[in-house]
Amino acid sequence: MAKPFRLLVATPEREFFSGEVVSVIVQSIAGTLGVMADHVPMVSALDVGALIIQTDEQSRRTAFHSEGFIEVRPECVYILAQACEWPEEIDEKRALEAELRAQERLAQESADEPVSMGHSKVALMRAMTRRRIKSMSSIGTK
Repeated sequence: MAKPFRLLVATPEREFFSGEVVSVIVQSIAGTLGVMADHVPMVSALDVGALIIQTDEQSRRTAFHSEGFIEVRPECVYILAQACEWPEEIDEKRALEAELRAQERLAQESADEPVSMGHSKVALMRAMTRRRIKSMSSIGTK
């Protein structure tokens, strides 16, 4: 059996998750990052992606996470993100509307506006990831 460790996931609005887990997987800016007990201490920036929390050998839960940071310490793993949502908290219609708006903005923006274009790409990634997480939960995958 995997050794448990403490995980705290927080957003500016709330404490999203706090408890003992055996593993956590996030999307860092360098790729998918998995953490188990006794992981080497580190800090990494997070990209938009899926947050997979495994509380024991049989229980695994997937959520949406946006940009932020993960800090691995011996006593606890901290995830600070702009947003985290369980699939049941995701409004699929709103995510689809956000995705369409971001696609429209990207189509209208030019290379002359790289900052604005970057914001639109991030908005598009958030919306697409929310929809993916929501659809995964609706077919029974957690």
